[in-house]
Amino acid sequence: ADPDICGEKIQRYGLCAHVFCLFFASLLDQQENERVGLQGFLPRDILHAVNWAAQKSCCICGQSGATITCCEKDCDLSFHLPCAKQGGCVTQFI
Repeated sequence: ADPDICGEKIQRYGLCAHVFCLFFASLLDQQENERVGLQGFLPRDILHAVNWAAQKSCCICGQSGATITCCEKDCDLSFHLPCAKQGGCVTQFI
């Protein structure tokens, strides 16, 4: 994955994730202390998001593991962060 899009890859606690993918994943909440887990995301929450995303197909590429969902009400589309750019999706981190 392009580090300019997904961020650096971090590995800890038997997990591996791209930083920006953690920030944009729909089910993840960051803890106030960024030293906890991976950049403030708890390992158990990351595993839960991964298991949930394994059941979601990306609306751009069709593959499973899409952790980002559309914010529009009644829209159930999901996508991967790299696919968002390719598909013209608008991503916003607040």
